[in-house]
Amino acid sequence: MLHVWTQDCMTRIFANQDPPENKKKDVLLHVAGNEVGDFQIGISGPPNGLNDLSIVASDLVSEAGASISKENVDVLYAEYVPVHWQSAGNSPDDLEGQAPGFYPDPLVSSLWRGVGRVQFPGTVSAWIRIKVEEGIPAGSYRGNLEVTCKAGHESIQVEVQVWPFALDKRSHFLMTNWFLLGPIMKFHNLEPLTDHFWQVLERYAKNLSDHRQNVVLTPLFRISSTNEIMDGRLRGALIDILESEPGKYDFDFHNFDRWVKLFLDHGFQAIEGSHLAGGSSNASGILLRKPGQDQAESRSFASTMDDDYRNFLQQLLTALRAHLQEKGWLEKFYLHLSDEPHGDQFEAYTSLAKFVKGIAPEIHLMDAMGDGQYAPYIDHPVPLESVYESFVESSGIPQEQIWFYYCCGPTGAWPNRFLDYPLIRVRIFTWLAFKYGIPGFLHWGLNHWAWHPPFYTKHDYNPYDNTTGGSLQAGDSYVIYPPRMPDESDDPVDSIRWEIIRKAMEDYEYLYMLRELSESGNEQAKSLLVEFEEKVVPNFTEHTRDSSYLEDFRFRAGQIIAEEEVNSHDL
Repeated sequence: MLHVWTQDCMTRIFANQDPPENKKKDVLLHVAGNEVGDFQIGISGPPNGLNDLSIVASDLVSEAGASISKENVDVLYAEYVPVHWQSAGNSPDDLEGQAPGFYPDPLVSSLWRGVGRVQFPGTVSAWIRIKVEEGIPAGSYRGNLEVTCKAGHESIQVEVQVWPFALDKRSHFLMTNWFLLGPIMKFHNLEPLTDHFWQVLERYAKNLSDHRQNVVLTPLFRISSTNEIMDGRLRGALIDILESEPGKYDFDFHNFDRWVKLFLDHGFQAIEGSHLAGGSSNASGILLRKPGQDQAESRSFASTMDDDYRNFLQQLLTALRAHLQEKGWLEKFYLHLSDEPHGDQFEAYTSLAKFVKGIAPEIHLMDAMGDGQYAPYIDHPVPLESVYESFVESSGIPQEQIWFYYCCGPTGAWPNRFLDYPLIRVRIFTWLAFKYGIPGFLHWGLNHWAWHPPFYTKHDYNPYDNTTGGSLQAGDSYVIYPPRMPDESDDPVDSIRWEIIRKAMEDYEYLYMLRELSESGNEQAKSLLVEFEEKVVPNFTEHTRDSSYLEDFRFRAGQIIAEEEVNSHDL
């Protein structure tokens, strides 16, 4: 027997779960312009009966004849990936599912159920996303989704209530999940700086922008092992470095500019320069060329305190600062010194920070860190969420300049985006940022498709087969997947968590508009923001775990914003 039901996007559908007792099929979404509405479809039946599954959307049409095209309705299917172990430090009710086990996460455009010699699970889930563009008239839009498989056919009625307002395309909150070029080049088998390289980069830039990521980590040094020179420039780096004579460097920013322009053209608001060093004292190696040579060469430096390195860095920063200023990008550029400084790194880190600031004081310095003693030496410290409040109290840095981050820690009740966390714990970070006035969020792993120390195996990493990097919590190191067949598609594969992160960024825009109304005297908005402070996010660890309540709160925020929008047009 075929069972088809719909549910919201905040609870996963597992491969072996039974249909809910009180299943519903009809869907009602409230969506603003420039927003994506999401829900899930569960399909359960005899395993072979789910073969040849197809879900086809119609246009959604209003009574006035306006429409949301079926081209704006994406039907994606959840694949199941292994979670080898549970994230530590959590109570059972703060986790979802049971590890070891398989969890839905990658969202693919077609479902492969293989051959008849194996029996596939009896439950399949589909993720439906409906993009409402700016300018779509407010009102109710209705359409259908037709679900067909060998076991039968079901029709789902979908209604989208479009609010009479749109979210700003330009987010009021900054977010970077580190875009790592190495894994992309490996999985797509790319040669650096070729036409195909730039085509793939554009596909990723569009995907990130569509999910409201607006800051991109940008490599300043080597991007490939190649020593080739192409068109008179280094092929293995975005910034071409020519050592015209010993200790004298010239810089060509042609490919760096192409990278920056590509992302800015997709709506990115900031460019995040990669780290100058590791461990504060280990200077990043460089690739350079010399006059008359047909191959580039690598160069390493003894330390960040080394005179040769300081000579190189002074010339690079001087040229980079002037170039950014000329292009109008100086205010958009953030630079990393060294990630998570700690222990005996204080002298090396602070010396490097002072040196950089002495050469290019206008360049914003930012780094993730857990130790507050480093914070006063840079512009934008990025503390772990668990020490954010102590940074605000003791760093001396204005609160509006302090970002926050999480990674494999903190564990326990703190928000994070691990695969076994309920999705509200993935979504809530922007609500906390809004409460505390935090301007930006950083995470190290958009696409770290690789093993992570301590290594326990040498074979190539496949993010569909292992979600832990070998030693991390499941899902810590990436929220998107490479295409299954890179020779057939250049598009990254979205995940359930990546969709929830977009929803979190959209939430921030609702809260931003609600605050604007409150500040202009709207009493309903004021009252709802009091509830927000007291019940939704009283603090980092005691935020609501009730996703239905969160959705209801946002619905009520939408009602207040919509009412104000209608009233303003009636004046």
